Amino acid sequence: MEGGIFIVEDNPVINDLISWRLTELGFSVMGTAEDYQGALEKLETYTPDKRPKLVLMDINLPGEKDGIMAAEEIQSKFSIPIVYISSVMDDPTIERAKLTKPRGFIVKPFTDNQLKATVEMALQK
Repeated sequence: MEGGIFIVEDNPVINDLISWRLTELGFSVMGTAEDYQGALEKLETYTPDKRPKLVLMDINLPGEKDGIMAAEEIQSKFSIPIVYISSVMDDPTIERAKLTKPRGFIVKPFTDNQLKATVEMALQK
């Protein structure tokens, strides 16, 4: 797969699980980060023609800036589409997330079929 997927997830076990499942499903994982700052710093290291094609973003991240704020910044700076992956489903959070025009939303816990279908659809848009 040309380009790949970047994962922002603060739980190392879940991060490893998502990376492993994506790889098993035939996707390329280009990198991971655990928080807002780490995501932006790592994404800065890619040249525009070598950037990930999609970011899977957890909404609950440690620190003052959450995944929705990270998504806004990533879309603004790098124009990389976002798919949220989170267990947070309250209405105010969903409304905030919708404002960033994500390409999808995966609810934890997820199945391989949900992960694959959402990622494939997001990459086609």
